[in-house]
Amino acid sequence: MKQIDIRDFTNYHYPTIFTPAPDGKHAVMAVVDANEKDNCYESCLWLYDMETKKTSRLTSGKKERTFIWMDSETVLFIADREKAYQEKAKNEEDWTCFYTLNIHGGEAQLAFAVPYKAVKMKKAGKKLVLTVKYDYNKPDLSHMEEGEEKEAALKAWKEEKDYEVFDELPFWANGQGIVNKKRTRLAVYDPENGSCEIVTPDYENVENSWVEGDDTILYVSSLYTDKKDVYQGLKQYTISTGELKTLVEQKDMSIDYACILKGKVTFFGSYMKEYGFNENDKLYTVEDGKVELLSDYDDSIRNTICCDCKFADGASAIHDEDKIYFIATLRKQSVIRTFDAEGNMETILDRQGSVHTLAKSGNTVYFTGMRDMGLTECYAFDGNRETKLTSFNDAVMAERSVCPVEEFTFTYKDLELDGYVIKPANFDPDKTYPGILTIHGGPRATFGPTFFHESEVFANAGYFVFFTNPLGSDGRGNEFADITGKHGGIDFECCMALTDEVLKRYPQVDEKHLGVMGGSYGGFMTNWVIGNTTRFAAACSQRSISNWVSKCMTTDIGYYFNMDQIKADPWNSPEKMWQHSPLKYVNMAKTPTLFIQSDEDYRCWMGDAIQMFSALKYFGVEARMCLFHGENHELSRSGKPKHRIRRMTEMMEWFEKYLK
Repeated sequence: MKQIDIRDFTNYHYPTIFTPAPDGKHAVMAVVDANEKDNCYESCLWLYDMETKKTSRLTSGKKERTFIWMDSETVLFIADREKAYQEKAKNEEDWTCFYTLNIHGGEAQLAFAVPYKAVKMKKAGKKLVLTVKYDYNKPDLSHMEEGEEKEAALKAWKEEKDYEVFDELPFWANGQGIVNKKRTRLAVYDPENGSCEIVTPDYENVENSWVEGDDTILYVSSLYTDKKDVYQGLKQYTISTGELKTLVEQKDMSIDYACILKGKVTFFGSYMKEYGFNENDKLYTVEDGKVELLSDYDDSIRNTICCDCKFADGASAIHDEDKIYFIATLRKQSVIRTFDAEGNMETILDRQGSVHTLAKSGNTVYFTGMRDMGLTECYAFDGNRETKLTSFNDAVMAERSVCPVEEFTFTYKDLELDGYVIKPANFDPDKTYPGILTIHGGPRATFGPTFFHESEVFANAGYFVFFTNPLGSDGRGNEFADITGKHGGIDFECCMALTDEVLKRYPQVDEKHLGVMGGSYGGFMTNWVIGNTTRFAAACSQRSISNWVSKCMTTDIGYYFNMDQIKADPWNSPEKMWQHSPLKYVNMAKTPTLFIQSDEDYRCWMGDAIQMFSALKYFGVEARMCLFHGENHELSRSGKPKHRIRRMTEMMEWFEKYLK
């Protein structure tokens, strides 16, 4: 058996979605693979035959990922294979090419192109509903005729490349870059006449959309021209008439999913009044402008199991005429649940693991997910039995030494918490080993006994790896997850209580050689740990938070989410913000600390990592920072392959230096 090493994530395969054909006889999957040589990710479409149970590659262009079924034998997908349109793109024009492919053979054919950057598509009868990116700063070159006017517009646009003008909040967003005066909009494409018309209002940002039948679009949006607020509206657009109707005003709710059940618009949403912006959704209906509570639900409606080796393009909630099917996180696993039109909830699949995306055909629910400490595969659940459909990762996993996750519970301040420990590979009970406490992000995320590449790499390198879900984590309802105004308090205590428990249960862990690491909120906690205890011999703080005062006015979510979570702002309660800032306590830090940061991380901007790093150096504490150009908050999960390798190499060498 080979030990799992840093580069092994480049050997994994990542099915992102499983979509059955209308007749249920086949399904198409998008599968992503890492290409270390070219430092990129490639994606192709694969075909699954429901009768023969065989999987075969459908495309080989290495850029096919977004697709839909046009009929039971034809797939429509987005690609950029046409030289003419590639030239248009070089000249700053926005075009998207769509191709059709018969699943039984033949070459893909260019079906049409639209003068927008389309990122999603849905079928609505004979028409298509496209989700497109729209830039109000940019001249509409794609709709201009060739000539002096177009040349002048292109020249003026290129001359603006050296400048960024901000007049909105947020002006940048993680994973999207500069978003000032940029919106996501909906367009309807009519293949009969080739028209493609944007149907949503100017400056309205579409957060999500769903097609009902052949003629109706439901969508959630936020309209703004100065400062984007936290509220969203729910609208209904009728394709045949062009009528746009507001169902829920954009004034006091966040909305995540909407559909029509038994003729009534039903949606997941939150008023965010009791637990703030992180409050779990409840189920509502709306009729004639009146919103009514259908189910006083308390759990999450999404998968929050932490993972650094998945890509998930599919839906986390779907529906048929009778029920909504959705993913929920329960303590240490994600499950599949349903709600009917009367608000009755049922858990239909409850098994240890992580469910990523959902689809449905007939009475069978299909999903991508992780089972039995394995990587992502595609599965079917017929109401009685779960069946594994694909084996993309069986060969690589059969050759690797996967260290199991051991589970236990412990009590801290009358609260039962979950503890997880991964022993080192080839564990010898008569030896001692260094240990690493890893803290998840969020804080509304969840660790469970599922495959996590980073943890497996360290366990295979001879470390104990241990973790918990402290107060603030997801999976146990709103009250457990609510640590607003308490960051660095009870959550820190839970992590230290876990460390004490691990040392008690596993005497082979060397308490003199302990490390701590985490990213995002976990990076905040790592920064907090080194300023409030000296029990750790080394630390790695990633995409971290050190100063709430500066973070709230420099990041994409800082001006609303961070101030809500800390229950303070820089003008009325700066003392409280500083009290919860790790930078306040850095003068007491002694722990050698590595900082991993991306310069395009607009969720946890590099200013916070720089402040913490500089302060440690100022006080004479060993510190190192590795800043990744062109990466964002997702470096550890979807950063360029070579960058992910360098990140893990930095971490491994740091802990090897101080813990061994």
